[in-house]
Amino acid sequence: MRPIPLKMRAELAEEPRMKRCVLVGLEFGKCEGRIEWDHVWIYAGRQINEKWALTGVCNKHHYEKNGNQLLKESIARKSLQLATDEDLQKYPRKNWAQIKKSLGMK
Repeated sequence: MRPIPLKMRAELAEEPRMKRCVLVGLEFGKCEGRIEWDHVWIYAGRQINEKWALTGVCNKHHYEKNGNQLLKESIARKSLQLATDEDLQKYPRKNWAQIKKSLGMK
């Protein structure tokens, strides 16, 4: 796990999206446990440490995402909805257009 810088951690702690599971209301069952912050993306072998690449996920869904591709894709979609084109340009070796297409995004 890559540590989140203190300044970013304080800013994220104020955001409502980090206080509830990103999957609330979706077809993945009831949320359980505390909210954990998930680094959604890895680039060059390291977790991307940017606001758009971090999501709040309940303990149950955070644990289950590694065995459930649909759940993992839903978390990734929610993360990409927060990213701007400028954010994604910082990581040119990822084919973001193809990733979005595979996730059913524009």
